[in-house]
Amino acid sequence: MFVIADNIQITRYRVEMAVKERNPEPIKQLAAQCREAGAQAIDINTGPLSRQGEEIMQFMVEAVQEACDLPVCLDTVNAKAMEAGLRAAKGPRPIINGISMQPEKLEGILPLAQNYDADLICFLLKPDGHVPKDADSRLALAVELTGILDEAGISRDRVVFDPLAVPLMWDDGGRQAVEVVETVRLLPEVLGFDARVMVGLSNLTTGRPPGPQRQLVEQTYLAMLGGAGLTWVLMNIFNPDTIATARAVGVLGSGGIFSWHF
Repeated sequence: MFVIADNIQITRYRVEMAVKERNPEPIKQLAAQCREAGAQAIDINTGPLSRQGEEIMQFMVEAVQEACDLPVCLDTVNAKAMEAGLRAAKGPRPIINGISMQPEKLEGILPLAQNYDADLICFLLKPDGHVPKDADSRLALAVELTGILDEAGISRDRVVFDPLAVPLMWDDGGRQAVEVVETVRLLPEVLGFDARVMVGLSNLTTGRPPGPQRQLVEQTYLAMLGGAGLTWVLMNIFNPDTIATARAVGVLGSGGIFSWHF
């Protein structure tokens, strides 16, 4: 299982102050810690950033790349900031996070996926930005989005689908959690190719303070998703037990020769 750290977010005080002061050291330290904790890529979440978005994204990408050689996952809805991140990315293939059926995403982000060699995370969101209610709706969006990407010349081996885990605190959060697992299980069969699938694990427990119960829920859900065929996860890399679960899922799901050294 490919693990992306979600810990570098501009909404977190340590990162916010580093950006405000244009001091790369806290971001470099955090990136190095993410790598040491087991991250295979690092998400750089700059939010919408309508002001100075391009400059800030470039600053954050360069800071992360000074600390480690992991792929950067560029997490913003600002197309200009996204392109600035793609231009700044010098290491392994970066990741665009992401695109959906929303018109503004197709207009702003899809051309970047055509012009830059990057993996592309595809959110299974409705065109109006609403989250589908069930697996069937998510699967239908995946089929439609695949057709659009095919027409745009985006190679399928660059695509990663995100069926969107929602907070359990939502009224239908528990049912949605089950629908996401079902989407993960059915997606390769419905699409007819070995589709990669990612879930943002921290979304599930949004609103719950950190603690053993939150971590237990995330671990358990990750195991359920892994059993359904999940290949990527975006998560808090500083939860060692959840990282251990991701590694165990990867080993048990590989079908290869088993080793206790994982």
